[in-house]
Formats: sequence, structure tokens, C-alpha cells
Amino acid sequence: MKKVFLIGGMSESGKSTLGRYLDSKGIPRLKIIFFLKRIMNREGATGDFSAWNERNVKERPKWVRSVFTKEFIAVTSEHKIEYCVLESLYGPELGVYMKKALGSEKVIIIYVDMDVNMRLQRQMVRQNLSTLEEAGALLHPRDEMKKEWGVPNIRPVADFVIDNSGTIEELQKVADGIIKQHLPEFAPNRG
Repeated sequence: MKKVFLIGGMSESGKSTLGRYLDSKGIPRLKIIFFLKRIMNREGATGDFSAWNERNVKERPKWVRSVFTKEFIAVTSEHKIEYCVLESLYGPELGVYMKKALGSEKVIIIYVDMDVNMRLQRQMVRQNLSTLEEAGALLHPRDEMKKEWGVPNIRPVADFVIDNSGTIEELQKVADGIIKQHLPEFAPNRG
């Protein structure tokens, strides 16, 4: 692994939009949940994935970080993936652990930030809702869960904090700057 971009942020902040953009530039987009489900299957665990994952994160967080990182390295090595985007980081611990395990120059943590009112408006558009109250009924419970997981705590350990309250073009321009800094061979030529 030469470079992995770990993306975290609250609901509707633009994590997936950023991940898809980086993927479109040739940096494969992978999901953390994919690796965790492989671990669950290998462990022979049955039942609900979310319950299994939550239990392990609470009861043996060091084990989760260690086996996740080993699984990530094994899969990316097997498929000869040298660069990737890894989405969605739900707390700072995994990112910090991966920086130590893989090297701080190889692991870049990105926190996508956006004001809650902007996220509510985007939720309305995305879900074709009529009111901010409807959007809040969907967004606020997810936010509470992510706060409990520690998503806001990613911000202080992030290499980049992106304010995504602007246009998609502005997000892409910031992403291009990150690519240029960390993977210049993938950098687009902007005139």
C-alpha cells in the first residue's frame, strides 16, 4: 500500500461524493464495512452484522483495529491495490492505528465537515422531502449515533478538514489539491 485516504464525517456531509470523485480519478473507493463483514464471516459469527460490530468495538476495540488492518493489507495486496480511498471512518482510533501500522505518510485522514443546516437541506433534496422537520427526523438520529461512535473526534486527528458547504466544483478543487500534494501522478491538469 502506497497511499490510503481515510474519509470520515457526519451524515450528509459529502463523504461519498468525495469518495466517488477520488475513485473517478483512478483511486479505488473501498468501504470499511466490506472488510469488517469478511472478518465476521471468517470468525463464523452469525446474526446481525451491526450488533456483532458494535459488540466488538465496545468489548475488544484493539482486536478490531488489528484484524481490520491485517485484512485490509491482505486484500489490497492480493488485488495489487497500491492506492485507495477508504470510507467511512466512524471514529479516530482506526485512522490513528493505521497511521502507526502503515506509516503516517501512507495514511491520510480526511474529515468532511458541513454545517448541520446545510446537511439538512441536502437531506431534503436527496430524499425528496418537503420540510426541514422531515429531514431532521432522518438526520438527527444518525447524527446522535455517529456522535456516540466518535465521528466528531476524527476532526482533530485529520490531515485535512474540508468545509463542504460550497459547490461540488469547490469540493472537487479541494480534492484535486489533496491529490496533487499526495499523489501527483493522479493530479488533474487544471488550466
